[in-house]
Amino acid sequence: MSEINIIVACGTNRVIGREGRLPWKIQADWDYFLDTTQNGILIMGRKCFEDFLPYAKSREVIALSRDPTVDFPHAKKASSLKQALEITRNSGKTTWICGGEKIYQEAMPLADHLYLTAIDAAFDGDVHFPPWEKFFTRELSRKSVICGSHKLEFLILGK
Repeated sequence: MSEINIIVACGTNRVIGREGRLPWKIQADWDYFLDTTQNGILIMGRKCFEDFLPYAKSREVIALSRDPTVDFPHAKKASSLKQALEITRNSGKTTWICGGEKIYQEAMPLADHLYLTAIDAAFDGDVHFPPWEKFFTRELSRKSVICGSHKLEFLILGK
């Protein structure tokens, strides 16, 4: 089975989204996301996919929705995380869980690694990253960068 990783950026208050979009525009974070997930299969919910749509043509994406009338341009569709993981099972590619909140929560016990970009700021938002500390207890790497007024910690955590 292919490796399953979670990738997320969040503020100090665990905010990851506001009204279906990222609540920040930090180029270093976006570049890291695109570079890290480049050759994998991305699994994301409908709202995340809508924000990601301009990039979907150049990626292998599975978008999640239980609504049978919804289709996703440039993406496969699955009705659950379980179904999406079945699609990726024998691909030989890394699977990247890309959000939102409920999908992250469901993926925590299943994922091998957490790629966490910790942004040293609090943001206003309506979507939060669930607690990860009991699942990912080992720090495998850490890289700090300053991007404009933000300090970012690129962490890779394992179980």
